[in-house]
Amino acid sequence: MSKLIDYVLSHTERGECICGKCCDSLGSQQPDGHTVDLTFFKVKAINNADAKEFLALINDGYSNLLDGKEYNYLTLGGILGSQEAALMTIGLGHLLGIWSALTPEIMMPFLSKDLKLQMARCGMVALQKKE
Repeated sequence: MSKLIDYVLSHTERGECICGKCCDSLGSQQPDGHTVDLTFFKVKAINNADAKEFLALINDGYSNLLDGKEYNYLTLGGILGSQEAALMTIGLGHLLGIWSALTPEIMMPFLSKDLKLQMARCGMVALQKKE
């Protein structure tokens, strides 16, 4: 397993943040940087995830992810060898402000849950470097 995947899996969990600052907001909008909804599941950062450490791991072999193009979880899963690690990587990068997560849940919250899930299954969960 790569150092990037190890870092991501040890600094993320599925589910909503319950840090104490946002536990009262469960089920509603949480503060930025606490939880990201990837349509399939929500991701929260844990264990003091650090943007500089994460960015150093991205720059060590995955710097193409910072080129401004969109990379969906299917493509990233092929690069990393795991779609779950790809989704968690997209989520952590979003929470740390490295890139934006582009998901049906974030971009089109007004659509039905079934339609958002169908779109996500077709690859419409992606990352794009912030400008």
